[in-house]
Amino acid sequence: MSNKSRAGGDVREPLLPLGANVKVAPPYGSPANTRDAYTRKLGYVPLIFQRMVNFVTTPRKMDRATTHGEAEASSFPHHQDGSSSSMFIPPPGSIRGSIFNLMGATLGAGALSLPYAVAVSGVGFALAQLFLAAFLTIYSISLLMRAGDITKLKSYEDLAMYCFGKRAELFVEVCIMVFSFGIAVAYLVTLGDLITPLGLLVFGPDSIWSTRWFLMSLFCATIMWPLSLLRDMTSLQFSSMLGVFSIIFLVVAVAIRSGMHIHQDGVSPSLDWGMNVSHGPDFMLSVPIVMFAFTNQPNVFSIFTELQRPCIRRMSKVVDRAAYASLSIYVVIGLVAYVAFGHSLADPVVKGNILLSFPMSDVLIAFARAAITFTVAVAYPMNIFPCRFSIDMMFFAQAKESLVRHVVVSTGLVITSLVLAIFCPNINVIFGIIGGTCSSVVCFCFPAAFVLKLEPGPICSRAKLGPLVLFIGSAIIGIVSTGVTIWSNFYAN
Repeated sequence: MSNKSRAGGDVREPLLPLGANVKVAPPYGSPANTRDAYTRKLGYVPLIFQRMVNFVTTPRKMDRATTHGEAEASSFPHHQDGSSSSMFIPPPGSIRGSIFNLMGATLGAGALSLPYAVAVSGVGFALAQLFLAAFLTIYSISLLMRAGDITKLKSYEDLAMYCFGKRAELFVEVCIMVFSFGIAVAYLVTLGDLITPLGLLVFGPDSIWSTRWFLMSLFCATIMWPLSLLRDMTSLQFSSMLGVFSIIFLVVAVAIRSGMHIHQDGVSPSLDWGMNVSHGPDFMLSVPIVMFAFTNQPNVFSIFTELQRPCIRRMSKVVDRAAYASLSIYVVIGLVAYVAFGHSLADPVVKGNILLSFPMSDVLIAFARAAITFTVAVAYPMNIFPCRFSIDMMFFAQAKESLVRHVVVSTGLVITSLVLAIFCPNINVIFGIIGGTCSSVVCFCFPAAFVLKLEPGPICSRAKLGPLVLFIGSAIIGIVSTGVTIWSNFYAN
């Protein structure tokens, strides 16, 4: 397919035009393994398909399109000229559908901790963080698009391989795997917070059926483990849209009940409208939670690949609208809940989960709990899937497909995540550690590093100044916030 006029007078925008005066080194090495079914479905050979033991010694050839027509034909197998539309279900690859997909990758159980983040940091500092995080998310994705523009590569791992070699690629793969696994653990912790009060209400405090660990194990064994054994996630293809609607319903329910609480009891007297420094460095606990809340960069290339008429301009629309919509949702749930409940949201009894601030008898909140429980149950296997995929590609890329290995790896991931979730004190610990480590590295440091490596000119040139500031700032903030999270949750009195 070319970029010239087509039938009907539709002039297509050039696909990722190569930046002027940018020289790209030719690819090297031998072809990668193409026997895997995932490779055939994807339409190109990702660089991550190699055993971990060979990641230093075996050179591989990167599949990079050389012309615009070849790029669109080979790099975007899901592109179609037309698709059926629906009033409720966006057509695949449309801007509206891509916005839902990116919001589905952004929103999640992290929304439950946003009121806690506002409580520990203060309204002013929390709002500043949210707006800055939204802006930096848009900017970091633009850097990823720029790096893809220069190299014509089509995955996050491929960029790491091209720019910094096999060790960096492996590091990124491990970071993404740890990030996905951490989200799975966080979902199980959230599940425990949601179903344990129900078990106490139904079975009483003295029954084993009402214990947190038993309910989590039962729910995981009967629902989430079987879903995690699926080989193909296409059966959960509507989970992104349903997850977004569940989060929106949660925000509406919390806003209504918080408004009623304010109407009956007035505004909470314990509010910090600026920065809350009453507990020393604890105000930094909100930083990794906010960073985690806007994490979606690893999903950008897959969404871009499925976009109809993929180009930077259309993808920018998707990113901007998804970021602004997510920001609006976070601001509403964080601010309204904090105004209603104040610093009680930071109480250990609440565990950073806003739903625990409401009584179990509240019908509207019960529906919100059910919606989030459904979202968690469906989203959990979608985070186990990339973990299993990474393990297969790092250790068993050359091996034949095995049902036994599939079940063993999946079961091992589920059991490990369940054990960690049972002993984890609350979701804020997970969001804080993952947000300060994996989110800062994968979402902000590496996109900046890609452009710093690929753009010509000195390190302090105008084109590299923004990425340089982003790289240094996100690294410092990630280290400091992770340290504060660990100190506050495990060492402070």
